[in-house]
Amino acid sequence: MAPRIPSIPKTVDLTGQSVLVTGSNTGIGFENARQFLRLKASPVYLAVRSSTRGEAAKKLLLEDTIVKSENPGAVVEICEVDLASFDSIAKFAAKFNGVKQLNIAVLNAGVSFFKYIPTSDGYETVLQVNYLSNALLATHLLPLLKAGAVASGKPSHLAFVSSNMQHMTSFKKTSIKPEENIIDWFNNKANFGLDRYNVSKLLLTGFTNEFASKVGSDQVIINSMCPGLVATNFDTNSPFILKYFMKGVRSLMARTPEEGARALTLAATTGPEGSGKYYSDGKETPPAAFLLTEEGKAFQKKLWDQTLERIQTLDPSSPPPV
Repeated sequence: MAPRIPSIPKTVDLTGQSVLVTGSNTGIGFENARQFLRLKASPVYLAVRSSTRGEAAKKLLLEDTIVKSENPGAVVEICEVDLASFDSIAKFAAKFNGVKQLNIAVLNAGVSFFKYIPTSDGYETVLQVNYLSNALLATHLLPLLKAGAVASGKPSHLAFVSSNMQHMTSFKKTSIKPEENIIDWFNNKANFGLDRYNVSKLLLTGFTNEFASKVGSDQVIINSMCPGLVATNFDTNSPFILKYFMKGVRSLMARTPEEGARALTLAATTGPEGSGKYYSDGKETPPAAFLLTEEGKAFQKKLWDQTLERIQTLDPSSPPPV
């Protein structure tokens, strides 16, 4: 069995704080939103692909007995955004900017495929959804988070949902030649592998680390975390044999969505000391070993630079993050 994720400290009170959670109509994203509401956050924005499913989730959250008791005036809003579309993110950002400020953002939405499937934007789906789109969305949210910090007088939080699977990739420091663009290399179908989900989380953790080094923790605390193996339907797109195998594994070892969501809540409520850190089992832990090497740090810096350059090309409305 996986180690138990610590309880949320009783001192955590999010009264008056606004929160956004992506992929929050189901699974750990839904439970994460519920936890924020129980901690008295309001408004809580459910950023989802389907407004219909979002409305159903909103109804369940507002009917929750504890939420009604401890946060009776809670406001839940639905925001439609599809991370498989850069245009959808730009439209979401243009509309969401109207909130003026935000205190917590948890970027939870992600996918897993075992074959190369391009999006309408021409990028491999896992690379786009799990990495590029999260990076793009984060640049749009950063000004709102900074404004939230000014208004509240305390740092805002930006938390990326990563995975311990980043420790298991076939990627090596010699895989990409110095003159090659990292994003283009991973988008090349010839370089697609069954570990693409793992690689996407390695990229996301590296980006998060670099992001945190650019933004003062007195403004926005930026970190990433792994919720562990959770009993959800996340492996819907897995091959039948793997899906069948994982069903058995989950029945024996998986955390409940509520416990997995606590990992997200804990990372998104740390103090400034949590900025730039990676969390697993609700505790600070080292990221992929490669990212701790000199070569890995150079890769991380190159990834950051090339990601920002690509983001600006994909969406010129994206504000510079530093």
